[in-house]
Amino acid sequence: MNWKIRMKETIEEIVNVKRNLPDLRVNTEGDPDHGLLESEDRIMRIELMEEFKPIVYSFNEFKITNDKRIASIDSSSRYLRDFSVNFCLVGLSIYSNKKGFIDGPYSLDIPYMGISSYRKLLESLKLSDNNIRHKNILDYYYVNEPENQYKIDDIADELRTEAENVGLKNVIQDHDVVIIDGPIYPTPLELTEEFELETEARRKHKIAYAKLVKERIMTINGKVIGVVKRLENSKKLWRENEISEKLGGKLNGLKDVTILELIDEKFCRKNYQYICIIGPFKIEYALEVKDENDNKILDHVPPKYAYYVILRRPYFPLTFLRIESLERNFDFSSILSRITENLLPTYIEIVDKRSKRVSASLFIYAYEIASNNNLSVIHDDKITYSSIVTQFLLGSA
Repeated sequence: MNWKIRMKETIEEIVNVKRNLPDLRVNTEGDPDHGLLESEDRIMRIELMEEFKPIVYSFNEFKITNDKRIASIDSSSRYLRDFSVNFCLVGLSIYSNKKGFIDGPYSLDIPYMGISSYRKLLESLKLSDNNIRHKNILDYYYVNEPENQYKIDDIADELRTEAENVGLKNVIQDHDVVIIDGPIYPTPLELTEEFELETEARRKHKIAYAKLVKERIMTINGKVIGVVKRLENSKKLWRENEISEKLGGKLNGLKDVTILELIDEKFCRKNYQYICIIGPFKIEYALEVKDENDNKILDHVPPKYAYYVILRRPYFPLTFLRIESLERNFDFSSILSRITENLLPTYIEIVDKRSKRVSASLFIYAYEIASNNNLSVIHDDKITYSSIVTQFLLGSA
């Protein structure tokens, strides 16, 4: 496998196709923001499984045995856009305390590049690498046209989910714990019947994404733990009546981070350094996706069991996490036994940083090939290139 050769050949082929289709040179640069957040009001139910009783631990209370086999997984995506062709570049990193690092696409085959553009250009491509995609898993083109736009971040969601599924299959059999950076399976609004998708491209994305989420659910087991570290837009806890009562009133619509701050102040803050844990919670989702023949693709997904975690150290802002599993009584010692100076689980931070470095290297290479072949890279991505190269030179990427 030589991803560099395949990427170079693909970009050069796109340039040649564009030259032969001058009448289709329209402005269709990708907009990565599709405005979808979880709509937890209608699709989610949360239940505290035991009495509300936050427990405070010291940082050295969580221990693991040296013979426990632990792996962690994260992916990262970057966008490279010209005025009619968009590239989504995906890097994957796996860390195993027994095997070291495994990076996709360097040492593991993953889908690492998605291409969106107008249909005639995509139909003209003859790709030689199955991991460079101009179609989704339904064989539908990643069209990017004014009336039928396949959003570039939808492409990223698909490729990252598929890449992480590959990573999970690579390590799940011979490790005792597998930690995913993010939820154990995605639960976006587009995977429900509550959200109407207006264009054919968005409907095709919904079906493709649902198939990948189903594959994730069929792959994971009780070994797999998800660590969600971005809770700024999550609104789950205010729905739990006992939490509202303990905090003295209605919490209508408050974000999880705000409620966790209140919990920390009232129940956890006894010294300057601690880990405070709240839970377990049972979280259920009403996800349902049907294909165009009305056959169910995704339905009755398993519940997640979760703990919320507050980490505090002097001179650092609070860190909030949600730790998820398919099993109610799961052991998260492997996650909390090693915490970085940024108050993040070490196993998560190392793959987060490394996957970003992998996707950055793909971006740099693709940018240079695109520039040498006269693709008109948009201004924002030129700035991104300069920033990434500087980070690499300084050793901070």
